[in-house]
Amino acid sequence: MTNHHVIETLTGKEIKYTAGEFTTGTIPTLTVSTALTLSGAALTRTGQIHQFPAAAGKAGATATVGYVNTGTDTGMVTLAQNATADTFVIPITGLREGDIITSVGITGQIESGGNTATVDYALRAQTAVATGSTDAAIQAGTQVSKTADYLMNETTAVATPETVTAGKHYYILVTCTTAASTDVELLNATLTITHK
Repeated sequence: MTNHHVIETLTGKEIKYTAGEFTTGTIPTLTVSTALTLSGAALTRTGQIHQFPAAAGKAGATATVGYVNTGTDTGMVTLAQNATADTFVIPITGLREGDIITSVGITGQIESGGNTATVDYALRAQTAVATGSTDAAIQAGTQVSKTADYLMNETTAVATPETVTAGKHYYILVTCTTAASTDVELLNATLTITHK
């Protein structure tokens, strides 16, 4: 014989059915750590930080000293002392059309014996066009210039957030200068992205 129960209006409860009876219990608290916006079928996730390893990059046009991947067991790239505006390119992969880039950053370390080492970084984009791809700066990072050991964990907001579109390829151009008794370690570049 089926048992029938009168169920009251429940607030903060869940209903369970076990062995022919309904029972109630407390619904666990749901915590959302990332801002979510739901509009129709669209889901927006803000503040998503993506890392792009320096070891996936390549030396740029200027290489007075040159960047070196420091061993097969690390993903770090280093630039030795006495470099003058040596450039390095870190490609950006995995973006989706409609993503919005809101900040750009760089992670690594400056080693200094008292002389100056500087690091500049910039988010750039190449756009495919019939007459030849164009190249433009999206956002330059705030220059890092140090005369002592320094942990780089830099972030610069993109003044006009960049929406990813078809036909664009993004990369981060790093330019470093190292005086005597200084060097720079690059671990990764970062982008903060709003996913649409």
